[in-house]
Amino acid sequence: MRKLLAVLIILAGAYAGAAYILGGQVRERYFSVLEEYERYGIVSLSNHAYERGFLSSTAQTLVEVRVSGDLDDTGEAGVSRFIVRHAMQHGPLTGKGGDFFRNPGLARVDSTIEPWVVGGSADNLFTQYPELARATSEVHVGFEGRVHGDVLIPAVDRSIDGEHVIWEGLTLRAEIVPSSRSMRGELNMPGLVVKTGEGSIKFEAVSSNFDLSEVMPLVYAGHINAGIAAMDITPADGDAIRVSELNLSSDSSCEDSLYQYAQTIGVQSITVGESAYGPAFCELAGKNIDANALSQFQASLQELYRTMSDTDDLFYDRVGELYGSLFAQVLAGTPEIHMPRLQVVTPMGEMTGAFSVKLTSPVEGAALNPLLLLQHLEAGAQVAVHEELLKGLLRMSLGQDGEPGSDEMEILVQLRYNEQIEPLLAQNLLVRDGDVIKADAMFANGRLAVNGQAVPLF
Repeated sequence: MRKLLAVLIILAGAYAGAAYILGGQVRERYFSVLEEYERYGIVSLSNHAYERGFLSSTAQTLVEVRVSGDLDDTGEAGVSRFIVRHAMQHGPLTGKGGDFFRNPGLARVDSTIEPWVVGGSADNLFTQYPELARATSEVHVGFEGRVHGDVLIPAVDRSIDGEHVIWEGLTLRAEIVPSSRSMRGELNMPGLVVKTGEGSIKFEAVSSNFDLSEVMPLVYAGHINAGIAAMDITPADGDAIRVSELNLSSDSSCEDSLYQYAQTIGVQSITVGESAYGPAFCELAGKNIDANALSQFQASLQELYRTMSDTDDLFYDRVGELYGSLFAQVLAGTPEIHMPRLQVVTPMGEMTGAFSVKLTSPVEGAALNPLLLLQHLEAGAQVAVHEELLKGLLRMSLGQDGEPGSDEMEILVQLRYNEQIEPLLAQNLLVRDGDVIKADAMFANGRLAVNGQAVPLF
């Protein structure tokens, strides 16, 4: 019995010692994360309190979010602050209740949110939406650095200043694996309704999933998918709009320091009043994008946010300079952009199209010299539009809804068609194929050809 008791005491002491040592690693990781993401875009993080215990530790992170003037209720730029309170259970055993002996790791971190209180008053965001204080997360940190867990933001149903917000909450499940520099996860928002005196907007089943790897510092490649089952816009006056099955898919990769991506955007239907449009699809692809330039841009932008306030008059000048430098570096390579498919279906007919642009063998300084750049540019574009759809667009330019109108309006539309479209058909810049109007343009070696005939640029 005494031997058993001695063994138990030794095991308990060994576990306590291991937990205390791991507690030191937990502390180091916590502060390293704060240092890395001290200021990231409009969000700033800082330690408000940290108390290290024997088997567990607690911490409080102050989060500051800068709100631009057009989003702040006062119309002025401001900062929204709140505290994220962490309860850190040191490893090696990080399970809960009956699962205590499962999921061994460095730590389990349970987090909650509470408002930042100054002078007895809470931040305005939590005053308006106190439900946000019930947001929680549970994160497990493995020995090898793998982090996985979930975030739950509760539902909100509240009326403020004539606006009614019904938000059905949000869940995020994610995993980060430092050894492979990868992250994956999924986000779900069942629904959101915002009602104002000007009308309402409603989102149904918003979701996203991602599986990405960091192919270069701050540059990620992989798969992203996002979708909205339906979106309803109901203005106080005018036609209601319903968008159904809006989806975005993106696949990207990086080989030999060149970034490639392919994206698809599609919507099944758009209903405006009694008129139905769709489906509509667009495919985009980029090739040979300088990944080193992207990485440098991201690092420079992150450093700019750390060292300069976005309220500084020179901040956006510096952002513009960074984009200009990125543009010049990308054009110094052989980038390509393609849109292999564009399709829009309407009650008045269909429009299809495609285009491609690429640079070939650019020379030094071409990115800053448009005339020199043209010598290294190859591009092509094809478009086909039903004739009735063209007339519908002309009706819209005259303030109509696109559908045939009165006899007087149709006479005016035909007059515009004769003035704007027929001359292009006569010059072979547009061609008629049955009830479809087409054009095929090519640009290479500084020369433009439309439907096979040369067209002077100047």
